[in-house]
Amino acid sequence: MVPLVFTVLAWTTGALLAPAASGTVNRMAIWTAQYLLGNGTHVVLTFLLFAVHRDVLTAEPRQPRQVLLGSLGMLAVGALLFSLYYVDATGYGYVVGVLFNVFGLHHILSQCKGFWALHTLRGFQAGLAAPTPLERRLQLAFVPLMLTLVLVRLFFVAESSLPGDTPYLDIHQGTPLPHGALAVLLTVWLGYFGLLFRTLLRSGSASGPKVLYLLTVAVATGLTLVAPAWGNVMLPGLHGLEYYLLSARMLEPREGDSPSRVGRAWVWPLMVLSMLPLLALGVVHLVIAGPAHGTVSAAATDLKSHVVLRGLTTLSLAVVLAHYFSDALIYRFRLPSIRRVMLRRLGFAS
Repeated sequence: MVPLVFTVLAWTTGALLAPAASGTVNRMAIWTAQYLLGNGTHVVLTFLLFAVHRDVLTAEPRQPRQVLLGSLGMLAVGALLFSLYYVDATGYGYVVGVLFNVFGLHHILSQCKGFWALHTLRGFQAGLAAPTPLERRLQLAFVPLMLTLVLVRLFFVAESSLPGDTPYLDIHQGTPLPHGALAVLLTVWLGYFGLLFRTLLRSGSASGPKVLYLLTVAVATGLTLVAPAWGNVMLPGLHGLEYYLLSARMLEPREGDSPSRVGRAWVWPLMVLSMLPLLALGVVHLVIAGPAHGTVSAAATDLKSHVVLRGLTTLSLAVVLAHYFSDALIYRFRLPSIRRVMLRRLGFAS
């Protein structure tokens, strides 16, 4: 609920100010979701988890090598982005916009699906009925369907009904679909969540927390469709806070762990310390360029002379990509060895 309340308060503040100021309020809210609520800063927590609990990294025999090679590959992508910025800053902005919105959104939605599954598991352990076949099918459809709806909205539908208006993410992709196309996207969104909640409430297999969580996800995705500038506050903010809580739970020592591992009292301080460099980078961006973009991928032209800052920014982008890649490996619950280790770290093991 925190990202929702924060988004509403920021929107109200922006609405009460002059139009020129309200845009700054939105950009500052996006910056806050990125750095304080954790959408951009949480990415180092995956590697902190590897350092504290090696079993997460080694749950599957080939996984350490895959993570290493994938992370090195992402550093190479970062080096290419660094070079592209100085060759063609506009092209850099377009590439970064596509790359991080497509993969970032897929990452966010996949985590929502994972939390949905954990709510189902917790309900089953508490004695609730197993999910119905229809709920399982809807869960499988969640990521590809919501990803398609939101990406079409961001890249291909005019942001407003004003003549000549561009999509929210304008990369010179040509004439956009009219703003009226949003009605079609919302109809599909409403049909999906309407069917989902009807299925949940009739099945007797849904706990109150599970329904509340899915309602929050429905609001976040719906807001992104209706008002992308504000959905870009709530949905990433939700993702960052989720990952904070997920990481804190997984970093906790479990029965059978070595006594030398990090104690429970040190979990949050260690998380904060590990994220401080990215937060400091965000503050530097804010001071130099203002909340023009509010993300680690900011491509403001007045940063062009700051070679060291640009290098650190590009390194942070590589860390984000490495985080996407690593998470896609360590949360493959379909593999028994990974499922056993990860459920134990999450506190779900019997």
